[in-house]
Amino acid sequence: MTLLLLALVPGSAAAERRMALVIGNDAYDQVPRLEKAVADATAIAETLTAQGFETITATDSSRRQMNRSISEFTGQLQAGDTAVLFFAGHGVEIDGENYLLPTDIIAPASGERDFIKSESIALSALLDRIRATGARTTIAIIDACRNNPFQNTTGRSIGGARGLGRITAPQGTFVIFSAGAGQLALDELTEDEVAENSVFTRLLLPRLAQPDLELRTLVADLRTEVRDLARSVNHQQFPAYYDELLGDFYFARASSSVQETLGPDNATTDHMRADFDLARSIGTPEAIQVFLDRYTDRKDEFTYRMALQLREKDESDTRLAPEQEPDPAAQEPDRKTIIRETQAALNAAKCSAGSADGVPGPRTRQAFQRFITDTGAALKATDLGTAKALQAIRQSGSRTCNAQPAAQPDAAVSRAQPAGFNIAGNWQFRASCPLFIKTTGTASYTRTGPNSFRGTVNDSLGQSATTLVTLTGRKMKFVLNWATVTTYASGTLAADGRSYSNVASNGCTATAWRVS
Repeated sequence: MTLLLLALVPGSAAAERRMALVIGNDAYDQVPRLEKAVADATAIAETLTAQGFETITATDSSRRQMNRSISEFTGQLQAGDTAVLFFAGHGVEIDGENYLLPTDIIAPASGERDFIKSESIALSALLDRIRATGARTTIAIIDACRNNPFQNTTGRSIGGARGLGRITAPQGTFVIFSAGAGQLALDELTEDEVAENSVFTRLLLPRLAQPDLELRTLVADLRTEVRDLARSVNHQQFPAYYDELLGDFYFARASSSVQETLGPDNATTDHMRADFDLARSIGTPEAIQVFLDRYTDRKDEFTYRMALQLREKDESDTRLAPEQEPDPAAQEPDRKTIIRETQAALNAAKCSAGSADGVPGPRTRQAFQRFITDTGAALKATDLGTAKALQAIRQSGSRTCNAQPAAQPDAAVSRAQPAGFNIAGNWQFRASCPLFIKTTGTASYTRTGPNSFRGTVNDSLGQSATTLVTLTGRKMKFVLNWATVTTYASGTLAADGRSYSNVASNGCTATAWRVS
């Protein structure tokens, strides 16, 4: 696919540099100190660096130090580069202008608005400085929409009671605020929450690392999740954005060699091809139809015609199927017999497959996956209904579903060895996937070791999976065994252990929170 795309793109433009300036201020001298701004900046800087950005990071910076970092940043930018700015700290809107505050800002006396202006960094002036370098694309992410720090409350704003004001973004610039005009951005959902990052940043982080997630899609999903999470504690927070960007933008690129040669129009075409590849890999008529419905305005393109051919072939195969000579080795009665005997064998192995009716329903598939997971059998989910799988179950001997350490109660495991974070319990989640698929659902986990868990996942699309989760500190690794496919995901658990976010190998992003 990469070679095909390169062949279709005439010439090869040099890849632009991707640079980022990340600033986080907690340790204010004369206004309320913050607790999460430096952690937010550190996490953002690490994520951007991992995506290939040359990153300048400044934390707890005075006005002179902020100006020095800004000068270093703009001094390295060149025409055609991509520039990303992230600021977490106190902010203020005065007379229609937004100002970013250094740590040595002095609490002004009444009426000293001009003093604050002169001692702060005007956001519009900073964006103009970046634009003057000739940078082709500027992305500014500002997490500074907090309460007025001069009212002796925790937060990040001065001038008005809370929040930053609207902004006019220069051409080629995309600006994201962590809350809407006049809104308060939450650092935490509850007073006893000890999450490391603010609500906005903790939901932003996994999206920055998701391959082929276009900026506008990223922001649309992010705004909805922030709004819904804030509503769960009866708070209004809906991030604002101001779009003057030319073309598409991706923080994470699945194939740098392709992205470096694609202009805005070709990048859109590549996105269409990526969706086609996804629909074809899913392989169902419904997936192909979703693709065709999405790109109905581009019927003349080669990729669309290929999808039409696939749909026509599926329809042709369906019409011809009853007239085809049946293969004795694949007749349904034989497979149904194997399924029935497999269900009986799974029940004998204490894997709870349900009644031996010959129908490979969700319970049978889950029991088969449980057998594979618990016994370590060299089988795949797609082996269900084969003689090989039936023989393996019958020959399992003492290796049964409840003969593994996984069946030990949590308390026994805890007494055996010290444990780290404990995600055992019931969770709810919200996920966004390619092709505009969104789903909600539940997950339940039980501890199988000091830092390992087994669970079940059920979503609103009627799908279910068994899952294995491994924790290393707060880093999470997931293996999810669905009925016909296995997916992998990585994520981060919040410091309080009550929420996490992850990104899966199929492109889905999810946020989960504990309910019991």
